[in-house]
Amino acid sequence: MASILDSVSRVIHQHPASTNPSFLVGITVLTTLAAITVSRFVFREEKVKIIKGPATTLLPKLTDAEKALLPYPPDALPGARDVESPYGTTRVYEWGPEDGRKVLLIHGITPPSLALGAIARGLAEKGCRVMLFDGWGRGYSDSPADLPHDERLYASQILIAITSSPLSWTGGPDGGFSLIGYSLGGGISMTFTSYFPDMVKSLVLLCPTSLIRDSRIGAQKYMRQVFEIVPESWLIPLLKKRLQTPLFPGEDGKDAATEEAAAPPKLAIASLKYPHISALSAVHWGVHTHHGFIRSFISNALYAPGANQHAAWKRLGAQKRTILIVTATQDPIIVPEELKPDVEELLEGMEAKVEWRSVVGAHNICDTAPEEIVGHICEVWGI
Repeated sequence: MASILDSVSRVIHQHPASTNPSFLVGITVLTTLAAITVSRFVFREEKVKIIKGPATTLLPKLTDAEKALLPYPPDALPGARDVESPYGTTRVYEWGPEDGRKVLLIHGITPPSLALGAIARGLAEKGCRVMLFDGWGRGYSDSPADLPHDERLYASQILIAITSSPLSWTGGPDGGFSLIGYSLGGGISMTFTSYFPDMVKSLVLLCPTSLIRDSRIGAQKYMRQVFEIVPESWLIPLLKKRLQTPLFPGEDGKDAATEEAAAPPKLAIASLKYPHISALSAVHWGVHTHHGFIRSFISNALYAPGANQHAAWKRLGAQKRTILIVTATQDPIIVPEELKPDVEELLEGMEAKVEWRSVVGAHNICDTAPEEIVGHICEVWGI
C-alpha cells in the first residue's frame, strides 16, 4: 500500500499540471480509492462458511439458572429444537394441537422468533399447530456467511424447518400449511408462495416488504457499492451502534406520532414463561452475542426481498387464492397508501384476490396489537 501511495506522490510532483485544482481533486480521489481498495486486502477477515450461533458458542457454558436470565432464554417459546443442515443449525419452535391447522410464522429483519410469540400463542389457543424459526443469523440460528441471504436461502430454511417436524406439513387433508410473514418475513413468505403454491394453503402478510418504493429506501440503494469498497471490519462497529436503537419508529413501544399527546402503546407479552423479555431486548442481545448477526443483517439489506419484487407478485397473482394483508396506520416504511395501489395494480385482472385490514399503530403492530391481528386472521380463515 505504501508503494502505491509513493507512486502517486511522484506523479503529483512530476506532472506539469500538478498545481491545477481540478488535477489535484482528481488525484486525491484516485489516492483515496486506491487506499480503500488496498485496505480491503490488508484488513480482510478470513471468510468462513458458517458462523455458529449462541446455541453453540454460549449456551454450553451456562447453567440453567444463567440461561433463564438471558434477554432471550432458549426456552422462551415452547417446543424448541435445533435442526442441523448444510447451511448451519436452525432454531425451530413448534407447539399446539397436533391435528390443528398448521401455521408457519416468519419474523422480520432484526428480531428473532420472539417478535411473533404473542400472535403464535393466540393462534395456538384457537386450535392451530404453530411453528416459528429464528432466521439465519438471528436468535439461536447459525449464519451461512458465504451465501447471499436472498429468497433462495430462506426457501431452504423454510423447507428445513417444516421437514424437521414429526408431523407432515406438506400434505394431508389440509393441503399444506398456512404462512404468516411479518415485515421482511412478509417478503420472504410472498416469494416462497409464488414458487411453491401447492405447499401454502393460505398466505397472510403483516406490514410486508417486497414493494418498498425507492423514495423509502433512501441510502440503502447505494449499500452494495459501499459494502464492496469499505472493509467489513469498519462497518460492523457502526452497524452495531445503529442497531442499538429501533430501525422503525414505534419499535421501542413509543408511538412517534402520538408520543407527546398520549401514553405509548403497551407491548404484548411475547413469552408466557418470561413475561419481562421483549423482542427489542432480544435484538440488542443478538447484536452483541451472535457473531454472525451483522453479516446476516448486511446480506439481508443487499439481497433479501425488500423491494422490486414485481415478478414474484405476478407469479402469486396467477394463483387462485385470497391473500390477507394487514398494514399499520403509522408505518413510515410499509406505507398503506403506497402498498395498496401498487399491489392492486400488479394483480389487476389476475386470479389472486387481496383482503385488506388496517391496525392502528406503527411498524411493530405484532408487539402492540397481536390480539387484533389474530382476530383478523381467524375471521378470514373462518376459525
